[in-house]
Amino acid sequence: MTRPPEQSGSGRGLLAAIGLILLPVICCAGPALLASGILAGVGGAVVSPWLLAPAAVLIAAGLLWRVRRCPPDTRTGQPERDLLRKH
Repeated sequence: MTRPPEQSGSGRGLLAAIGLILLPVICCAGPALLASGILAGVGGAVVSPWLLAPAAVLIAAGLLWRVRRCPPDTRTGQPERDLLRKH
């Protein structure tokens, strides 16, 4: 038996055409949509006080550790003058 003409493709051709149209859209717009979603998430995290407070504490602790571990040299410029005298 043969099929009637209206059931011959059963929508596969239409689905293939839609897929071919959507493929370049997804390929080109996909990275931009992904980046915008990531940036929106980061922006939402930046304004959250629950994330800003611990980050500020960590930065302050790191700066304090750095200052205590490496105090500033009180003899500014002295090593450069000694190098110039040796040559």
